[in-house]
Amino acid sequence: MTWVRATPRYVCQMAERHLLLFVLASIVFWTLLSPLALGWLVLWLIDRYRALDKSPAAKRERQVTRLLRWYPADWLARYGDEMAVLLHDMIIEGRGGPRLGLNVVKEGLATRLAASSAPGPAVTPRQALAGLWLGLCAIPLIPQGLVPAVMKLTETPTRSWFLALYLPDTYQWPLIAAMIALGLLMLGAGVSLAATGTAPAARV
Repeated sequence: MTWVRATPRYVCQMAERHLLLFVLASIVFWTLLSPLALGWLVLWLIDRYRALDKSPAAKRERQVTRLLRWYPADWLARYGDEMAVLLHDMIIEGRGGPRLGLNVVKEGLATRLAASSAPGPAVTPRQALAGLWLGLCAIPLIPQGLVPAVMKLTETPTRSWFLALYLPDTYQWPLIAAMIALGLLMLGAGVSLAATGTAPAARV
């Protein structure tokens, strides 16, 4: 199972060094080789679960980490350690059920909303464009690309609102591949813009 565990690292390296090759390989992998792709995904999830530390302390640590993700980074920098200790104590005392999770979600979202309404530095055009690409990339990639590809492979008769399925058979796969490529390109562009747009300015 070593190759299953190492695959995501190789994919990230390909995306960083050869974006076009990554896009083409993704189209082939998730369309023409979709049964192999789904099989790999199942094996990766199984391997990931088996590699987890299942001791009570490790499970508690993962639960605390998941709960803390609801709070913004600046809040965690100031109060994260204290909140982590509090959550650990509550889980040990047997109060780590759904009620605790709902309370943390409610308080975390309220903290994020309060932080977003506070005045801060203006959003640059590069950051706005990155948000636009990241927000819209899922439309061509998933509902207009991957989902109709799965429907064609499984011969599902429903066409719903999937554009490619309304075209003649000759043009369906090319449009599906084009949609997946467009979604991946938008995703790559958004990640690239976000990474460069948030880089700290050099000090003089």
